[in-house]
Amino acid sequence: MPPSQSLVPLLRPLAAPRAVACRQHFRFYTASSQHPSTPQQAQRAADLAAAESLTEGDSAQPPQQKPVLPSKHPRADNKPRDSNKPRNSNKPKTSSQALKLSLPPPKYAVSRSVNKNLPIYTDYKRGGNLHLTTVRKITGDVSALRDELRVFLNKKNEDVKINSVTQHVVVKGHHTSEIAQFLKARGM
Repeated sequence: MPPSQSLVPLLRPLAAPRAVACRQHFRFYTASSQHPSTPQQAQRAADLAAAESLTEGDSAQPPQQKPVLPSKHPRADNKPRDSNKPRNSNKPKTSSQALKLSLPPPKYAVSRSVNKNLPIYTDYKRGGNLHLTTVRKITGDVSALRDELRVFLNKKNEDVKINSVTQHVVVKGHHTSEIAQFLKARGM
């Protein structure tokens, strides 16, 4: 059995680190209590602050423009009217007239469920942070539906995908009502 050694040196508190060892960590700290006395020190402090902001992910540039969301598009029934134009009350507007799309006949068909509902479903993933809308029961050209939905919803190419196994169209975000309106306007 090895000779037992005393554990007292391990239990003794350590001394505080020397200032020389800590100085290298504190030299980049820009929020000092003293104001810079010379212009060179002020310029150096500004340079350090700019370097810190770049490393922290802050940018001095304005944020990139976001695409206009479908919910922000002006609807046909919300257009402002001029007060000097007479209102035509003899021509009623319906939602199907407002959504008539001037597209060729679709190359796909979306069949309805047993209860005569459109097969559009929502899904939450990643703990509720990722919202997905899935269109099922598609026959015909699935990529044509994907492309038309991408244009209609004003989405990026990577936000509207086709599941290669199930042939479902998966859209990022909850767009159940917009997709249902689109499919009804296309005659589904």
